[in-house]
Amino acid sequence: MPKPPPSDPGTPEPTDPTLETGFDEIPSEEPPSADPHWVEASSTVTKPIGERELQGLESGEGASPRPPSPRRISRSVQAGAAVVLVLFVVGAALVYRSHHRHQVLEKGLARAREKIHDDTYRGYRAAADLLEPLVAIDPLEAGSLRAFALAMLATDYRDEQAGQVAEGLLVVPERATEVPPAANVARAVLAMGRREAGTAQTYAARPGGGAWAAVVEGRIQLQAGNPSGASEPLGEALAIDPKLPAALAVQGDALRRQKNFEGAKASYVAALESSPNQPRAAFGLAKLALSGRAQPEEAVPPLRRILSDRDGTPANERARAALYLAALLGRSGDRAGAQRAIEATELKGADRTWLEKAVAEEELSRTGFRVVDGAPSALLSASDDDPYEPPPPPPPEPAPAVKKVEKKLVAHHHAKAKSRAKAKGTPKKKAKKSPKKAKSSPKPTAP
Repeated sequence: MPKPPPSDPGTPEPTDPTLETGFDEIPSEEPPSADPHWVEASSTVTKPIGERELQGLESGEGASPRPPSPRRISRSVQAGAAVVLVLFVVGAALVYRSHHRHQVLEKGLARAREKIHDDTYRGYRAAADLLEPLVAIDPLEAGSLRAFALAMLATDYRDEQAGQVAEGLLVVPERATEVPPAANVARAVLAMGRREAGTAQTYAARPGGGAWAAVVEGRIQLQAGNPSGASEPLGEALAIDPKLPAALAVQGDALRRQKNFEGAKASYVAALESSPNQPRAAFGLAKLALSGRAQPEEAVPPLRRILSDRDGTPANERARAALYLAALLGRSGDRAGAQRAIEATELKGADRTWLEKAVAEEELSRTGFRVVDGAPSALLSASDDDPYEPPPPPPPEPAPAVKKVEKKLVAHHHAKAKSRAKAKGTPKKKAKKSPKKAKSSPKPTAP
C-alpha cells in the first residue's frame, strides 16, 4: 500500500474536527449557551452513521452513552412519583380494610356472645347465623364460637345438622398451636350430648373455658345423679357472671333435687329475669308450683311465653311448656284454658295421646311433681331432664296364717260392736214399756 507523502514540517497540519467532537456530531457554529450543561436538541446536527459505526452501536462497542434528556428525566420522575402514590394508596386501602375487618369482627363476636348469653334456641340460632360470614375472616375465634352455638343447638334442641356443622368448624381451631377456649367448650358440649361424661369433663376442665365450661361441668354432675357435686362448678360460673341464665337455671335444678326449694325458686326467678324465655328455669318453676312450693301465678307467664313463641322455640320445648301449663290450669279449674294449651302444640297421633295422659297425671297428682314416663322421642327435652322415679311398690301381702289372725280379729271387733249396739238399745225399750205398766197397775186406796 503506497505511503502518503511526507508533510512539510514548516506547514502546520490541519486539525480534524472529528478528533475533538467524535464521529457523530459536528460543532455548531452558534455561540455556546450560557449553561454548558444545558444543550437544546436543536443545537446539534446529527451526522449520518456509517455501516461500521452502526454495527459498533448495535454491539455496544465504540459508542459513549448519551446523557438522558431533561424530558426523559422529568418523565421518569413523574412515573416514579405515580408508582409511589399508587403504592401509598394501596397500602392505605389495605390498612383501612384491615382495620375495618377487625372492627367488624370484634363487633360481630360481641353481638354473638350477647345472643348466646340468653341460653335459648332463638339466641343460639341468631348467634350461629351472625358468625357464619365472620368465619372466613377469623376461622379460629369466630369459628370456635359458632361451633359452640351450634353444639348447644344439637345438644339441647336435638338439631343433628347443627352438630355436624359444628364438628366441621372445629377442625381448624383444634389444629392450631393454641386451641381457643370456645373450641374446647364446644367439644365438651357435643360429648355431653352423647352422654360421654369423661370426654366432656376433660374438655370442660381445660384452662380458659370460663363460665360456660363450669356450667357444662355442673350439668355433667346432674346427669350422673350427683346434684350436690354440681354446686362447686356452678358457684364458679356465677362468680364469673352472676346473671348467666344457664348457670342460674342449672343451679335451681340442683337445689330442687336436694329439697332446697326456697333456694331453687330464687335461682329460677333470677334466671327468668335475665332471660325471660329460658326453658329450664320456666320448667323448674312450674315443677315447684305443682309441688306446692311456688304460686301458680309465678309459673304460668313464662310457660305461656314459651308456648306462644312458635318461631323462636322448637316443638319439643313448646310441648313441655304446654304439659306444665295445662296441668296448672287444670288444677285451678280452668279446663278450657288447659285444653287450649294442649291444642296450641298442634300435636297429633301418639304424641298428642301421651301429652293428654301426662297432663292428667300431673293434674291429679297430689303428692307433688312426678316425672311422667314413656315420653315419645319427639317430646324429649334436655332442658327438662329430671330422672324418672317409679312409684313406690305396694306393700307385700301378709302370710296365710297372718291373714287368719287378721280375720279373727276383724270378726271379734265386729261382734263387740254389735253387742255394744244392743246394750245401748235395751234401756230405751224398757223406758218405753215402763209407762204402760204404770198405767195398768191399780192405784192404792186410802185407809
